[in-house]
Amino acid sequence: MTVYWLVWDAAAHWIVERLVAEGALPHTARLRAAGISAAARPPAPNCQTPPSLATLFTGVWPERHGITGFRVPGTGGPVEESAAAFAPGRCAAPTVWRTAAEAGLRTAAVHVPWTIGADGQAEPGLDVAVDAYGDRIDRQAPLPLDGGPQHFTVGPHPLDVTPRGERVRVRSGSRSVILGEQDADWRQLRLGGDSGIWLRVVRSGGRRLLLRTGAWRPRVVGRDRALTGAVAGTLPVFAGEGIGPTYRTGALGPRLVDGGDGSAEDLFVSSVGCVQRSFETPARAVLRHHTADLVVMYLPTTDDLGHELIGWCDPKSAAHRPDVADQVWRRVRAVYGWADRLLGAVLDRAGEQDSVLLGADHGIAGTAWTVHPNEALIAAGLAARTPDGNIDPGRSPVLYHPADNGSLWVNHQDLPGGLVPRSTAGALLDRAEAALRALTAPGGSRPVTAGFAPSPGGDPSVVRHVLFDPDFLPTARLRPDRAAVAPSPKPGAHITNNGDPRLHAVFAARGPGLSPGVDLGVVDNTVPAQLALRQLGLGQDGRPRPALPDPSARPVCTAT
Repeated sequence: MTVYWLVWDAAAHWIVERLVAEGALPHTARLRAAGISAAARPPAPNCQTPPSLATLFTGVWPERHGITGFRVPGTGGPVEESAAAFAPGRCAAPTVWRTAAEAGLRTAAVHVPWTIGADGQAEPGLDVAVDAYGDRIDRQAPLPLDGGPQHFTVGPHPLDVTPRGERVRVRSGSRSVILGEQDADWRQLRLGGDSGIWLRVVRSGGRRLLLRTGAWRPRVVGRDRALTGAVAGTLPVFAGEGIGPTYRTGALGPRLVDGGDGSAEDLFVSSVGCVQRSFETPARAVLRHHTADLVVMYLPTTDDLGHELIGWCDPKSAAHRPDVADQVWRRVRAVYGWADRLLGAVLDRAGEQDSVLLGADHGIAGTAWTVHPNEALIAAGLAARTPDGNIDPGRSPVLYHPADNGSLWVNHQDLPGGLVPRSTAGALLDRAEAALRALTAPGGSRPVTAGFAPSPGGDPSVVRHVLFDPDFLPTARLRPDRAAVAPSPKPGAHITNNGDPRLHAVFAARGPGLSPGVDLGVVDNTVPAQLALRQLGLGQDGRPRPALPDPSARPVCTAT
C-alpha cells in the first residue's frame, strides 16, 4: 500500500473549481469523484510558500513548526537578522515522512523541502530525495544579440555567443547548441557539473534576444541506489522558474494588458513549460521505479503562472481586466492542464489499495498595488532612511521587517543596538498600526490593511503582524519617489492571510476508507498531513492507528 501525494504550488481552490467546471482538468475531476474534496485554509498571518508548505507537510500551524516566511526573523539579535526558511532542519515540527521513517516506512520525494540534511544526505527513511532549489547559481536573464560575438557568464560558467547568419551558437566548454528565431521550442545547454540552462532566440521590438532560464545544481540522493540511479539518469536541465521578470519588463513585447497580441504571454508560458519538464520527468521516473510507502511530489508551475497572470482574470481583484481576461485564462488553463496530466499519471500508477492526495500550500489572489510600509513609517517619524535611500534598521524605532513576512518590529533595548525600552514598545506599535491603517489605494478607494494579528511564536510586546488586503503586495524596500503605494508589476500574490477564500488551497483525496464524491466544504490545511498519516496507518505521534475515523466526518477538519 502506497500513499501518493502530489502538491501544486499556489493551486487555488477557486481556480480549480472553475477549470473543473469547464472540463479542463479531467484527472482532477476523476479524483474528486472517487473520494473527498475541499477548500483548504492556509496558515495565518503569513501564507507565503515556506510557512504554507511547512503546515501542509507537518499538519500543524506556524506556532509549532516555526516557519513564518521565506526568511524567519530572529528574536535574539538585531532586527535585520533572519534565517532561510528552507534550510535543513529549520522546520521544528516533524514532517509526515519523518514520522513515517520512525515507524519504519520509506518515502520517495521529488523536489520537496526538508528532505536533505545539512550534510547533503537524504533524511532518514528517504529512498530518494531530489532537490535543486537549494543550490541556485544564477537567475534568468535576456541577452540582446547586437553585433558580433559576445561573452557572458552563468554563475561561474563562461559562455560564448556567436552569430551565424540567421542562427546563433551558444557554447559552454565543449558543449554547444545552435538556435534560430524559427525554432519553436527551448533548447537545453548543460554547463559544468550538473547544472544547465534552457535557451531560446526570439525577436522583440525589432531586436533579437537570447532568452535563458536560471541555473541550479540538482541533487539526487537516497538509500535506494537503484531508484536514485534511475531518477538521476532521466533528469533534464533543471529550471526552477520561468522568465517572469523578463516578461514583466516588456522585453518580450507588450503584454496583453499593455496592448499586446498575446505573443509575450506565449513566450512566458513556454518558459514555464521548461519548468514543467524539469519536475515532471523525475516524478514520472519515481512513479515507474519506486517501492516506497509514501511518494511526495511537488510542482511549482501553477505558482509561477499565477504570479504573472492571475490578477487579470480574477474578478474580485482591482487588477481584473475584462478586456483580456478570456485570453489570459486560456494560458491559465494550459498550465493547470499540464499539472493535471501529472495527476493522471499518479492515478494510473496507484492501485485500488493505494491512496492519492492532491494538495496545495495556499491559493492566490489578484494584486493591483505594491505597498511600501516603511515609507509610511518614515513619514510618521517611526523609521529612518540611510543617505543612499535604504531603510536604516539601527536608527528605526519601528520597521516593517526586511524579511518581508508581514511583521512589524520594535527595535527595543533588549536587542543589540536597540533604541527603545520594552515598556514603550506597545505604544510605538500602536502608532505604526495607525500609520498603516491610514494608507489607501490611489484616490482613497480601498484600505491597504485588512487587520493586524500577533506574530506566531513572537513576543507580542515587540512584534505585530500586518494583514494586508490581498490586492496589495507588501515589500520592505523603499522607493526613490517615496510613494507608499504604487501599481504592482506582479498581478498575483499571497503574502498575508486575512481569511480571503481566494487564498484557500485545493485539496482532494481518494483511497481506502474515503467515501466517493464527498465535499467537505472548507477545512484547515493541516488536514492533508493528518490524512496522509492515517492512510499510512499512523497518527501524528507515529504510533499505528489502524482504526482512525473516516475523515469525511466533520470533526477531523477542526482547527488544531
